[in-house]
Amino acid sequence: MNFLQGGPGLITIPFLILDFKKVFVLVGLTLGCSGHLLGQEDMVRGHTCGWCALKEHNAPPPYHFSWKREAPYLATGIGLVTASVILANTNQADPYSAEELQYLDRNDVNEFDRPATYNWDPEAADRSDLVRTGVVLLPIMFLANHHTRQDFGALLVMSAEVFLINYGLTNAVKNITNRYRPFVYNEEAPTEERTGDGSMLSYYSGHTSHTAAFSFFFAKVLNDYHPDMNIGAKTVLWGFAAVVPAAAGALRYQAGKHYPTDIMTGYVLGAATGILVPHFHKKPIIKNTGLIISPVYLAGGGGLNLRMKF
Repeated sequence: MNFLQGGPGLITIPFLILDFKKVFVLVGLTLGCSGHLLGQEDMVRGHTCGWCALKEHNAPPPYHFSWKREAPYLATGIGLVTASVILANTNQADPYSAEELQYLDRNDVNEFDRPATYNWDPEAADRSDLVRTGVVLLPIMFLANHHTRQDFGALLVMSAEVFLINYGLTNAVKNITNRYRPFVYNEEAPTEERTGDGSMLSYYSGHTSHTAAFSFFFAKVLNDYHPDMNIGAKTVLWGFAAVVPAAAGALRYQAGKHYPTDIMTGYVLGAATGILVPHFHKKPIIKNTGLIISPVYLAGGGGLNLRMKF
């Protein structure tokens, strides 16, 4: 089904604005494909494309999609979410009491993670919430690209699979590990925060894993739809995917919400989820091996003739 139709041009979509201590960073994407929206067969034959190095887009849609094929991914995601809810109700540790806080010693935290215990910045936490929410818009941006637009429904289902798997896995691990957040050791943080239920959900960073999952999913899908993407576009696309979760992680560290190891783990597992879900949907690439098979008829019988082209 075609959702949008349009002629030549570029579509520029600002993604988000972050304020890092009065330094403003605008992150945007320019998506462009000139020409008219064509049917799938026309797309395979050739189409002028701003992403492709040779300007001719000749690649067919890269993914298999059917509800039968999606069942394992959806079941995995729903299963992980269900497990995380059960663990939250059965395995979550009790937060420290106000009296216990005075006995905490940040030297008990490993040396690599210890600097995070000095951080407390609610404004940085608010900005990290904006980044996390903003990446939800990325699948909608598939409507802006000429070649992903006609498969938008399938890509939206894949986006839901990425979300469910990443969300369920992240929260399940949080409720298994029950790691106390860095601000618990910081006397500048309010007592109600240090003793709240959310104080034991440090490992690993959900904001980082969420933004990594969606930004790398976005980059992977566009890269798969444009296998002949020019190097400049590819650099911008994957650079964007790498920077967004790094920014989210930096804000969570600044806010005192997570240790560096929380952020690194969230980054890796989120990126892996965003890349692997579309990767496992890809159609196999069948290359021409040069093998020619033809029937042979001889006196009294027949057979097959196999020849290799070199």
